[in-house]
Amino acid sequence: MHSRHLHDPLALTLVSSHRTSEGVVSYLRCACGAWEVRTPGLVGLAAARASTDHRPAS
Repeated sequence: MHSRHLHDPLALTLVSSHRTSEGVVSYLRCACGAWEVRTPGLVGLAAARASTDHRPAS
């Protein structure tokens, strides 16, 4: 799914939320790895990035 589109609500996991003077801000993670930040008047999206961690697995 392209990062400009909203992700399937059933594929989102609530990671964190908190109340601000403008309302509740929620941080959600999609099963595809993308993040959504939701406020009462805005949904911000961030695409998943490839891992830059090159350490060997332990």
